[in-house]
Amino acid sequence: MKFTSLPFDLVHEVAGYVDSKPDLLRLALSSKHLFLGLCPILYSDVQLVDLEQCYSTLTMLNHRPDIARHVQKLLVRFSTAHRAPSVDHDGYRVSSLVHSLAHSLDALHTFVWDAEEIPPRDDMWFALRLSCPRLTTVGTSYGAQLPDSHSELFQFKGLRGFTLNVKRGFYERFADTDLQELQAEPRLWDMLIRQSLDLEELHVSGAPFISAQAVRPLCHARWPKLHTLSLGDILLDWDPRSGVKPPFITFLEAHPRLRSLRTSRTALNPALLTSLTSGSLPELTHFSGAIEHLQELAPIHHQITSVALDEPLVIRDFAPSLLASVLKGLKSLTELRVCFVFESAYEGGSLVRSIAHACPGLTKLEIICTRKSPFTIDTLAKAVRTLPRLQRLRVTLVRAQHEHSLPICAATIAHTLPRLHAFSITFVSPDFPLPHHFGSEIGHISGDPGHPYTETGHYVVKTDQHGLPTSLACTEQRSSRSLLSFLESFPVPLLPTISWRKADRKVKRSSYTFDLHPSAKKRRGLGMIFEKSTAGEETRVLAVLISLTALALWGFFS
Repeated sequence: MKFTSLPFDLVHEVAGYVDSKPDLLRLALSSKHLFLGLCPILYSDVQLVDLEQCYSTLTMLNHRPDIARHVQKLLVRFSTAHRAPSVDHDGYRVSSLVHSLAHSLDALHTFVWDAEEIPPRDDMWFALRLSCPRLTTVGTSYGAQLPDSHSELFQFKGLRGFTLNVKRGFYERFADTDLQELQAEPRLWDMLIRQSLDLEELHVSGAPFISAQAVRPLCHARWPKLHTLSLGDILLDWDPRSGVKPPFITFLEAHPRLRSLRTSRTALNPALLTSLTSGSLPELTHFSGAIEHLQELAPIHHQITSVALDEPLVIRDFAPSLLASVLKGLKSLTELRVCFVFESAYEGGSLVRSIAHACPGLTKLEIICTRKSPFTIDTLAKAVRTLPRLQRLRVTLVRAQHEHSLPICAATIAHTLPRLHAFSITFVSPDFPLPHHFGSEIGHISGDPGHPYTETGHYVVKTDQHGLPTSLACTEQRSSRSLLSFLESFPVPLLPTISWRKADRKVKRSSYTFDLHPSAKKRRGLGMIFEKSTAGEETRVLAVLISLTALALWGFFS
């Protein structure tokens, strides 16, 4: 039976072994039958991360309802450069495309709008609510414009997940406003607390709220099925009364099914974790926060398997021993992300080695280093090769002065860590903005990094029948500033002011296969004589013996 005529269930089974989505797309485009079989996998999770992608993909889905019907998750994220929120033409066009597409999204269960402003077309929410019966997780953003109290957004009932991203425009406009006066706030919490009793996931991100009153209802909410809670720098932990347990601590104790918790120093004072009742959060396995939070949780929550220290850890002389001692108590830890800030020259290899020694069971590791370059890729690879189970590695750092190119760095990691399945290398500038939310998934390899970078590469390791790496499937992106972005900052006489539509940076993408053993293919047969290896030495000895034997036979018979 030909592969192109396999039943769809077998095609799906084969697709499960394809690591990258670009490879899966190439496989799907090889025949019409495979495309029909792989379409539900290719388009089950659609993430649109820029304006151009929003236009092209949403337009295509509007014209291809047979493809749109497979979309289960849809993320719409874009930024509008140099535009006033009152004339958000881009947002209006994108929300119109989503509105017209809604009737084709039969399988959609998650939709997140993550732009700088709310959708200009509020009836987009009505179309989604009416046309997508499986839609139980929604997300939106708050900018300079807020939904009114009669917004269709607040008409959802029975939500299982909700995401609220508070953008910069929100604080610029409402900095001097009492947030209790915003009419939309009571409707928002009414939808979440009273109309969504089975809420399972809640994500709220943004800088600190001006007034704690705006989010105080959260501490009094009770969702019996809540298992994921992510809070950015929102102000929850106001001054507690003496002798009274802080409301947010009471909230945590009332949700024993929490498995994933992301918080910050603003939302939760680390010192208050000592007031948690013994036995609270028995199912907690994923935690993201500050090192001080982890110091309080680690001694009593040994079951934690995933830790993300996204709040930057400024390196001092005591930092390696402090971090290692905290991590050493987490015997079940398999995933780790840690963010460092190096203000001066520092030997980062010892720091990484201490982490590897404290967490020998890691399968996913993500390291972010900013400001200064603490080590080269070669030093990092040698420092983590003591991790026998490591499968995924993601590195974000400032390029060292004598660092090699991305392909050479990737080859170095593949040779030093042959057990890796996939890894990623991202170089950033020294002025990388911190703090930054790096996402919930640790060691995520494919896709855009989601933050400013100079160049990045994603690599999937291909192995032979013995499990040894033979090649790398490489996808690299390089960011470069366009000439227009430089001209925009200079006044040009006799010309009117120009507002550029496109973003300041252009991204160059390339995909290729990197052979880790090129000499093995080029030197075969007699070519092995020139191989600088044990096999080459043996071939040369054998060639000399054959030559001597031939000379002896020629002399004997001549």
